[in-house]
Amino acid sequence: MQIVEKRFRGSLICRVLGYPISYAIVKMMLEHGQLCLNDIVKEVKRSKSTVCFHLTKLRMNNVVRYEKKGNVTIYWIKYPKEVNAIMDACESMVKRTTQRVETDF
Repeated sequence: MQIVEKRFRGSLICRVLGYPISYAIVKMMLEHGQLCLNDIVKEVKRSKSTVCFHLTKLRMNNVVRYEKKGNVTIYWIKYPKEVNAIMDACESMVKRTTQRVETDF
């Protein structure tokens, strides 16, 4: 795979995680493991269509996977180790920048 293609795919993952709802969904799945759609909707307090929209984006970018079991759809993180590293890096950056803001003001 060419470097340009890798950078493009990386930017897509960053873009999809840039939505607060997507970020919350991924964080929740990392903490709880597999979750059904209704549990995700209840936890993020958004409409089912909104959650489905973000889950579709996460699926298209290989962040989450899903499986249908009857009328229930179960979602989970596809590459938990790698996604957890991304989330840790984001939270570390937020913590670092927040400390800077708190000391400057």
